[in-house]
Amino acid sequence: MRQHYIVPSPAFSQYVCYPDLFGRYNAFPQHAERREQGQLKHYNLHLIYEGSGYLINGSGGERLQLRAGDGFLFPKHAFQQYGSSEDDPWDVRWIHFETQIPLPMLREADETGGWLFTFSNRKRFKELTEEMYALCSPFETGNEPRLSALLYEILVELVQHSERLEGSSALEKQNAIRVAADQIRHRCAESWSLERMAALAGYSHYHFLRLFQQVMGKTPNHYVTECRIDAAKLLLATTALSVTEVAARCGFAQASYFIRVFRLAEGVSPKMYRTIYGQGATLH
Repeated sequence: MRQHYIVPSPAFSQYVCYPDLFGRYNAFPQHAERREQGQLKHYNLHLIYEGSGYLINGSGGERLQLRAGDGFLFPKHAFQQYGSSEDDPWDVRWIHFETQIPLPMLREADETGGWLFTFSNRKRFKELTEEMYALCSPFETGNEPRLSALLYEILVELVQHSERLEGSSALEKQNAIRVAADQIRHRCAESWSLERMAALAGYSHYHFLRLFQQVMGKTPNHYVTECRIDAAKLLLATTALSVTEVAARCGFAQASYFIRVFRLAEGVSPKMYRTIYGQGATLH
């Protein structure tokens, strides 16, 4: 199967990123490309879902094997040579695009001539690319903003769900931390010790603390407090529960402590927050 979509130049000239063409090759063992330096004027992103293939390292001519879950990004004007395995054809989704966003992976691709990576969250990338295909079947000018937004989302998701090809173990650790963080958020009213949080990810509390700060940008305890404040904001805005009841439902043992922490985080008291954002709830 070969899906190939050419996107007309956008009528609006100020998108932060925009695709030029994109598509998907599946069960097509003849897929192979060689482009000399300066030939392709757009970034070139490939995400491999099934099968395998290869890429020729332009600097040393080394043939690198790629498999499902791997990907590569070439900068503009770079030498490119890659292709599908004939015995195990890849299912690959690809995008040629333009952008000025200063993302780390784009910068690395620009500096090294290409970025090889492994990625997770494949289901999400599939959903995003499928929506892009639908918007070009057929293309309408009104679809421009959404195409740009989808491409932006793909690029930002890659920043969060990819690692250099040799760093797949690091990616697995990141995913474990994010899964644990989601579980904590969904059950933030429960009592969370550092040891209990670490057990969710399968790490020692020391290792978990270091990884959590790297991945989430804050300590686990700070994260739990933020989750509880978010849960409290929802209850304050949508229910008539008293401040004491809100505090208890969100995991705060004392209402006075909840009020102090809430004011520090939001700049207003819980009652004032309800006055500003509440839906006619009765104040308590």
